[in-house]
Amino acid sequence: MALWLCQQVAGGEKVWGHPTQQGTVLYLCLEDSYHRLQDRLLDITEDPSENLYLATHAGTLADGLAGQIETFVREHGRVSLVVIDTLQKVRETCTDNTYSRDYADLARLKELADRCRTTVLLVHHLRKQYDSDPLNRVSGTAGVSGAADGTFILQREDRSSNYGTLFCTGRDIESKELKLQFDPMSHIWECREDEETARSVDEEVIGIVIDWLHDEKRFEGTASELLEILHDALPCELRPNILSRWLNKHRGMLKANGVSYTLGRTRDSRTIRLSCDGNDANDDISWSGAASKIPSPSSQPSRAAALPGISRQRPGTERCPPLP
Repeated sequence: MALWLCQQVAGGEKVWGHPTQQGTVLYLCLEDSYHRLQDRLLDITEDPSENLYLATHAGTLADGLAGQIETFVREHGRVSLVVIDTLQKVRETCTDNTYSRDYADLARLKELADRCRTTVLLVHHLRKQYDSDPLNRVSGTAGVSGAADGTFILQREDRSSNYGTLFCTGRDIESKELKLQFDPMSHIWECREDEETARSVDEEVIGIVIDWLHDEKRFEGTASELLEILHDALPCELRPNILSRWLNKHRGMLKANGVSYTLGRTRDSRTIRLSCDGNDANDDISWSGAASKIPSPSSQPSRAAALPGISRQRPGTERCPPLP
């Protein structure tokens, strides 16, 4: 979810129907390798924003983190969002787990956000034990949520469920609950409000694809290229990953209308192949099992953050030297 939020803000796209303030975004994903992080990014979008910077190593609160982020902000101008995933990775190991220590650490990060005139989003863990008050599930003392301007808690219906509720509360926002559902195809948490409208729109779009294929017979290329062809006929603006998701979701509808659907991947992008034989009894849909690959350095759309002392981790290495 955190990576998707970064992509949405970097691209100026809405988050569950709410507008975002587009700008540079820095995602400090401190529990992943750069290879895994890049694969996750390609799972959620075919067109990563050039405003999104990624890093897998950073200093701690006591060892240079604030200076690294301040330098990044100076060098990149308008920074809309900095995400630290997770909070525990930038805190010092300490046996003092008191309210005062939790509050002091969060207060330092709030002061940093105020100095940099940006938003700092901290990803933090929940307690495993259930509590009727979601705020009581935040790991640590009440000092963690007490020092933050806002708190957002994702609570699944059960441990393995794709359904959950996002509890939102804060000093400057109205408390609310969002019903979300994780889509394993798109790897995105989607808002479940207004499901009927969403269903009617995606079926209309698939119908347009089917009608076009009945005339053209076949298509092979990226979702972006298909959107460009169909742009004038579509009922709304769509992103390539949304079209890909709807094609996956309605593959049964495609098959029933004589359209076969195959997924694949080239070195630099995902591809789709659609063909129509004019019958309603196609053979089973075939699926390519190409393994995800990292784009070559010349074509990588996202960039490792050029922060002093922050480096990205490559597969098979413990730690890389600082980025230039």
